[in-house]
Amino acid sequence: MKVLNHLFVAGLIVAASVSAQADKVVGKIVGGTEAAINEFPYIVSLQSSSHFCGGSLIKKNWVLTAAHCVKGGSVKNVVIGLHDLKNTTNAEKIAPKRIIAHPQYNASATDYDFALIELSRDSSFTPIALNTTEIAISDSGAPIMSTVAGWGTTTEGSYSLPNLLQRVDVPLVSQAACNKSYPNKITDRMICAGYTEGGKDSCQGDSGGPLVAKADDGQTYLIGVVSWGRGCARAGYPGVYSKVNAGYDWIMANAQ
Repeated sequence: MKVLNHLFVAGLIVAASVSAQADKVVGKIVGGTEAAINEFPYIVSLQSSSHFCGGSLIKKNWVLTAAHCVKGGSVKNVVIGLHDLKNTTNAEKIAPKRIIAHPQYNASATDYDFALIELSRDSSFTPIALNTTEIAISDSGAPIMSTVAGWGTTTEGSYSLPNLLQRVDVPLVSQAACNKSYPNKITDRMICAGYTEGGKDSCQGDSGGPLVAKADDGQTYLIGVVSWGRGCARAGYPGVYSKVNAGYDWIMANAQ
């Protein structure tokens, strides 16, 4: 399973360790387009010497990301309001005050892949609302669409990141269907998204970033955290995300 740890690739730090099954901890956007400026005001870039993971501002001084992004590594800065990695003119660069990985995080299974970062000061950007309810995903009928964004690689195995924030729309996949792709690996803390034919996905560098969906009330909610998958945008292998509503109680209890 490919999980993002610290791997220096072409000057960027990307979380990635490969298991015998060659699954992936997702980190990039494949098959997407450039996001509109300010389309994702809550998205953050986790940086050491450069970008290596994403995250989401969930309170003025708290960021939600993936545990595999913070375990064994150092987050020197959280950059909010960024669009172009090379242009931080309108962005906020805030040092982390405290990092809390979920105590049940399992690196081998990439389960409970949640982490919180307390910021050393408040951000002026607007946080994203968290999804608190289970989403009923059907294998038939109209798909439930979601959107994932990040600065991850745009093709599997790439050694460079795009400068501009990318986004892609992907349909949610039921747990039963996802378990057919990843037998006995999809837990109740995971939600899957992707096309059967592949072609669109998150990838290295996107890890920890947001998977969002719009509810019937018109509000956009954070429903997932980019976590893992087999390769990037491969047919038959949707991306796997940490399910926000499953981690909601832990998130709220610790993001104080």
